[in-house]
Amino acid sequence: MPTPRKRATSQDVANLAGVSRATVSMVLNDRTEGTVSTDTRKKVLEAAKTLQYTRSRAALTLREKQTRTIGIISDEIMTSPWAGRMLRAANQTAHERGYFTLSMDRSIAGITQESAIHTLLEREVDGLLIATMGAVHVAVDRESAPVPIALLNCFNTHAPEGSVPPPDFMTAERFMREESPTVSVTGPTLFPEFVPDDYEGGFRAARRLIDVGHKRIAVFTGDETVIAKQARDAGFFAACREAGIKPRFVTAGWNLDDGFRAGAQVLAEPVERRPTGIFCIRDRVAAGLLQAAALAGVDVPHEMSIIGFDDEDYFAECLTPPLTTIALPHIEMGRAAMSALIDEIEQPKSTVPDRAIFRCPLVERGTVARPAENGLFTNEGVVG
Repeated sequence: MPTPRKRATSQDVANLAGVSRATVSMVLNDRTEGTVSTDTRKKVLEAAKTLQYTRSRAALTLREKQTRTIGIISDEIMTSPWAGRMLRAANQTAHERGYFTLSMDRSIAGITQESAIHTLLEREVDGLLIATMGAVHVAVDRESAPVPIALLNCFNTHAPEGSVPPPDFMTAERFMREESPTVSVTGPTLFPEFVPDDYEGGFRAARRLIDVGHKRIAVFTGDETVIAKQARDAGFFAACREAGIKPRFVTAGWNLDDGFRAGAQVLAEPVERRPTGIFCIRDRVAAGLLQAAALAGVDVPHEMSIIGFDDEDYFAECLTPPLTTIALPHIEMGRAAMSALIDEIEQPKSTVPDRAIFRCPLVERGTVARPAENGLFTNEGVVG
């Protein structure tokens, strides 16, 4: 059995390059300006490559007092093709900035948020990113987690001393419509929070249907206790109220079979009564409605327009017809949350954190058109 090769040291690199160990340190730490010649720097780098030298992470940790490690605490999002893009973006950002991540999944039996925090702190992570599949409340305080923290797609029940947590979603009073930037902020919060503007997304969906002429409008909504549902419904209702339209709310659920069941019930109604435009609380609900419409012989979008919410990867665009939907800005949120967390690790700020609220854009595909007159089929094309 061959003897394992001894790991090269910085002294080995210095000997091969014919320089001092201090020179090797300056070159490998990129602190050579004005002190080390270009030729010497080249010799050191070539020697390090020849010897397959890698710097000791333990030594760097002792010197920098950092492990350059981020702990991620999440739930079933880790195995989701839908919201998993948040963590993919966060991990990519960490990698680009020279950090690696340790992840713990709260959906595994026996792992709680508290135990995950304790375990990751024992491994001396520099910061924690807490992420959730859906917008939910979490409880995190500075005593239990004395490192920089960022919350991704969730709201903290704790607030800075002397204040109360900001509302879970944008209200009509705070909503800035089309003039708003990509990201708006509110606060203060105990730790920075990065969440989607579900309220604005619901408002945008209603406006799309109204702008192309729909007046009989419905919402296939979900569980009343879900924050995202409340926000999307509120935004949709606000837009309809502005237009003098009273929307119909149909309790469906969150999955494909829920959309199919609710769709079959609505499509069984007389054509002059049923809605011509329907906003679904989630793309999977919209997929079920599309299936029910196809079985009922109802043409989408010419006889019924449908808008979803999520823009789930490899799903909404694959439906027939491809689904017009409101996109959750998962990638932007994941990147921003990780960037802010690393910024705080590297250069702590004295300012009070806030909540960054990301706009949810409309993704136009093939399920929205002008309503047919008198419930009859029309060949008017999909509005782009």
